[in-house]
Formats: sequence, structure tokens, C-alpha cells
Amino acid sequence: MELMKKSYINFLMKCITVSGIAFLLLLLLNYRYKQVMEDPYADAHKFDFMDSTFNNIQIANIGSSHGEYAFYYEELTKQSGYECFNFAMASQTYNYDLAILSMYRNHFAKDSILFIPVSYFSFNNEVVNETEMQSLNAKYYTFLSPRYIPGYSPYIDLVTHRMPILSAGEDIVKLFPPSILYSFMPLKAFAAESSVLTPEEKAEAEAKFYEKALNRYQRHMENKEEYFMQERIDNLYDIINLCMENSITPVLVTTPYTSYYTDMVSAEFKTEFYDTIHTVTGSTGVPYYDYSQDERFTSHLEYFADADHLNTEGSIVFMNTIKEEIPEYREFLQNNDPIHNGDPNWQPPF
Repeated sequence: MELMKKSYINFLMKCITVSGIAFLLLLLLNYRYKQVMEDPYADAHKFDFMDSTFNNIQIANIGSSHGEYAFYYEELTKQSGYECFNFAMASQTYNYDLAILSMYRNHFAKDSILFIPVSYFSFNNEVVNETEMQSLNAKYYTFLSPRYIPGYSPYIDLVTHRMPILSAGEDIVKLFPPSILYSFMPLKAFAAESSVLTPEEKAEAEAKFYEKALNRYQRHMENKEEYFMQERIDNLYDIINLCMENSITPVLVTTPYTSYYTDMVSAEFKTEFYDTIHTVTGSTGVPYYDYSQDERFTSHLEYFADADHLNTEGSIVFMNTIKEEIPEYREFLQNNDPIHNGDPNWQPPF
């Protein structure tokens, strides 16, 4: 009996030892895998320093890549001293905008302003299947607290954020060959920017933009069961309510697109799109400004990275335009200048 007990203890200790070694090996492989793998969540790194750096945000925006590319804050931050933050990321839906704002609401200054982009696909899901959705949503596990993540899944958290080695698949081979350095184009690479195009360059650019517009339209508008999901509309109402409860002025805006993109969208869709927006603005009193078909942008391809995203030059022009034309923004800048506010002799530069 004593011998059996001793054998059982020895067996148990061996199991614990082997399990411990296996777990340690898994941790080491996971650490190494994180070092060699391409970073699929690079656009989420801007949240890494939120707690230490951004605690008095005065001007910000949420949204998908339309907001990410359109709102350019360098002049406001470096030259004028405003604290600004671009919360937008590629294919970000209103439920994640709401989650991000809920988590970081205390990082806003009192009486701040928030631009809320409204895109043609804002009221549906840009992804077309569950696999795409899980892949896209995984980046939010790297910075959002689990209680704010819509439909939080411990499994996704484990295999995409904490232990990505578990979902490495064929990428596991990256652990074994000698390290080789590659040069990758930045995720936010913009098209070449030039204020003047020759006729040949313009014709070539137009052909490329038409192709890009078709691809973007197919991505945004095709294979969708519903274009105006009540859940997304409710998310927008919740975002507006959160703003009002936290002394944040919400402003709805549709950013500029090329005519190649807008011309592909049917008149029937646009009617329902604007009816939906006007229902929201009518019931909340929140202002809405539409630059999607603004001729100052639509035919100026030098302002665009592709069919529906501004490039750096275009975003600078857009920021200067809304500074002049959106009264809520203009009034905010007049009353909250960090450098000159309080100087009775100072006049805003517009």
C-alpha cells in the first residue's frame, strides 16, 4: 500500500514537472513568435500611451479609416498647443467607437469637441463573415479592457493577444529559419502628392481611381444583408448621449470622397442614408455637415490617396475648410486657444 502511494506521488510529480516544462516552452515560443511575427495591430499602438500622455483631449474624432485619414491634427498640436487625438481605425464600427469612448471618456477636457464621421457603410458591417469580423476585432483586445469589448471572448483574447502562438498556423515556420529583415510599406502609405498633374498623369490617375472606386464600392456595399442596421443606429445615439453626458460637443460629418466613388452609390441608397442621418440630428439637435460630394474635393485627385480617403495634402485642406465652415468648431477654436486665450488683443487667424 505504501509502495502504491509512493508510486502515485512520483507519477503525479512527473506529470506536474512535464506540464510545467511544456508550459514554460510554450511561453518561450510565444515570446519568440511575438518578436518575429509581423505586427497585425500596428494601428492600435497609438493607444499605448493614452494614460500617460493624453489626459486633457480638446479635439478628437472617432470613425473608420475615413476619419483616420481625414482628420490631421499636427498644426493644432505642434503650432497651436491643442491636445488632439484621432481615435479612428480601419473598418471601425460604431459599437467599437462607443466602446473606446466609454473607456477613455475621462481623458477628455471639459467642453471638448468630437467629430463623428458618418460614412455610407456606417450603419452596416463592412466585414462580410464571422472570420473577417474576428480578425478585425482582435486588435481591440490589445488595449481595451474586457468589460468594454463588445461580445468579449476569452478564447479570442487568448489566441490573438496573449498567446498568439496558439493561432500561428503556417506562420509557425517563422520561428525556425534565420532572421531576415524585410522592408515593408507603412500601413498608412499615401499616394504621391502633387498639386499639378499633366494631362497624361491625370488620365492615368483617373483610370486608377475608377478601378479603386469600384473595388471600394464592392467592399463597402456588396454582399450586405442590411444597409441600415438598427443596432448601428442605436450605437450612434449612444455615442451622442455619452458626449452630452460628458460635456463633449458631438459633430456629425461625412468626409470628402472622389466623384468616382459617390457616383457608384445609387440615388435610392443616398435618400435612405440622408433620411437616417436627419432622423438622428432631428431628434438630438446634433449638427451634420456633408462634404462627400463637395466639388472643392471630388474632382481634385491630388487630394486623395484612393477613391474615398484623403491624403496628407487633402486632409490639411479639409481641416482648414471645416475650421472656416463648421460654426461649432470655429467657436471652439475662438474660445479655447491654449496659447492666446485670455489675451484681449488676440484675434483668431480666420
